[in-house]
Amino acid sequence: MKINKISALILSFFLVFVACETEESIELTQPDPALTLLEPAISNINLNYNFPDNEAFTIVWNDEITSGSTGYMVELSPDPLFESPMVIGSSTTDRFTMTVAEFNNTVLDAGGDAFEPFAVFMRVVSGSEISNSVSFSVSSYSVAPPVVLSPDSTFSLVLMETTPNDEAITISWEDPDFGENSSVDVIYEVQFTETSAGFDSPVSESADGTSVSYTHEAFNEVVLNSGLTAEEVGSLDFRIKATIEMDGGNMERFSDPVTIAVTPYSVELAPILYVVGAGAVDAGWSWDNPIELPLQGTKYSGNINLINDAFRFFTVNNDWGSGLNYPYYEAVGYTIDSNLANAMDGDSNFQFVGTPGEYFIEIDTAAKTITLGPPVVGPNCNFDQLWLVGAGIVDAGWSWDTPVALPCTGNGTYSGNVALTNDAFRFFSVNSDWGSGTNYPTYEGNGYTIDSNFTNAMDGDSNFFFNGTPGTYFLTVDDINKTITLGPEQLQCDFEQLWLVGAGVVDAGWSWDSPVALPCTGAGVYSGSVALTNDAFRFFTVNSDWGTGINYPTYEADGYTIDSDLTNAMDGDSNFFFNGTPGTYTVTVDTGNLTITVE
Repeated sequence: MKINKISALILSFFLVFVACETEESIELTQPDPALTLLEPAISNINLNYNFPDNEAFTIVWNDEITSGSTGYMVELSPDPLFESPMVIGSSTTDRFTMTVAEFNNTVLDAGGDAFEPFAVFMRVVSGSEISNSVSFSVSSYSVAPPVVLSPDSTFSLVLMETTPNDEAITISWEDPDFGENSSVDVIYEVQFTETSAGFDSPVSESADGTSVSYTHEAFNEVVLNSGLTAEEVGSLDFRIKATIEMDGGNMERFSDPVTIAVTPYSVELAPILYVVGAGAVDAGWSWDNPIELPLQGTKYSGNINLINDAFRFFTVNNDWGSGLNYPYYEAVGYTIDSNLANAMDGDSNFQFVGTPGEYFIEIDTAAKTITLGPPVVGPNCNFDQLWLVGAGIVDAGWSWDTPVALPCTGNGTYSGNVALTNDAFRFFSVNSDWGSGTNYPTYEGNGYTIDSNFTNAMDGDSNFFFNGTPGTYFLTVDDINKTITLGPEQLQCDFEQLWLVGAGVVDAGWSWDSPVALPCTGAGVYSGSVALTNDAFRFFTVNSDWGTGINYPTYEADGYTIDSDLTNAMDGDSNFFFNGTPGTYTVTVDTGNLTITVE
């Protein structure tokens, strides 16, 4: 036991000695005081322009050196080395905050592109002390408006009708806040307005990209729609509208307006086109007897006697300066009949090079064609009849079962007796085709004077509404004088039209699928264009009713003088037989003078 106690004592002294040696060799130290920027809780920031005053971020730091005695400056850099840092703010506390709008401007100023992720680094500086850095990935939004590059306010332009497809103007701009990798689509529009009108109701044209070009014809339409006057130099303002569609509400930006000077040309059609020249034999080179071609819709037309000589069209009576020659029509894109050529005289007039005689000439300003055809005998309109459908038309209603026809009764005039009641209706140019309807604003917009018994129905289709005393009236639509009038009921015909069916009527055949109508065009007169071939046919007074047919012997017995091109078919029904040259003719049944003619 003594040995063990001695051993324990020796061991104790040894441990004490070792412990003393260890304590003397270990030096315990505290970290140096530092300015430390704490890591943020988030590193991706999407700035929302709908909330510009909201907090975008807050950074916090610990300062064990200065305790804020000298204040703090917050620096931002697009690179982690802070080679060219920018001071974005200051603080006297241990934190710094920026709003969405403030931080958005800061990121854009640092070189970020709108709607593209952009890395930024931040640190805090206090005197000579610099903290560590933290980083964010930021998606900013655009604040700068588009900037027009061309044209500028020195630009002036005279638009030319004779160069419709040539380029007239190119408008270009830039959107400075955006880069090539933008994550949003920007919708651009060019807005136009007469300078004095402002941009309350501009004409807006969509654009693909950051430039748009217009031809003379297209820009002329824009300029006129913007309020400038044809044939006069006017002041036109334009600006760029940039729209970004977003769930929280669309972002819209506008460039500064640019003012340019533009002279548009007139697209208003003259009511009559006059023909003067030796080639128009009934006119000659004189204003005593010009040939008049009235405007019906978008077409000028009429019969004209032509010989192999020159002539010209004029838009104003007795005004040589209003002439339109062959190169004019050629330049604006018309297809011209092969019987007409450039006279190659001093005025480049038209030269008729066909067989002298009477022709039906038509200048179609919509299709851009000038055509010559056989002369037209009888009424001349764009359509054989207009069709009336609607609850306001007593005999029709809103159905194509029984539309009421308003036949062509003269050059550009449709008229007939119509039973009206206080309700809506519409005019149609094609039977059974709703898409061919013409409503009240269309006639009003084309300059028609409309009878006071008609108003805009203000329904979904802006139909006509009859507000007069219900009854039967004589309704007239005059496409030349641009009037729609109501008058007392007139004695016209026993039927609104006669119907032609039979193999001799090319467009009909022996079927009720497509009978040819011969509309009433005056008191007791039925007349219309019919394609005839050498076969039989019959007249009918009621559509789809074989029992209403009237054959050759019936007319003959009633004392009618019948055209020699028509004979008794001598078939089982004694129908009519056409024995002339197949072609299109004007067939007229005059129940007053008791004649049937084919011309």
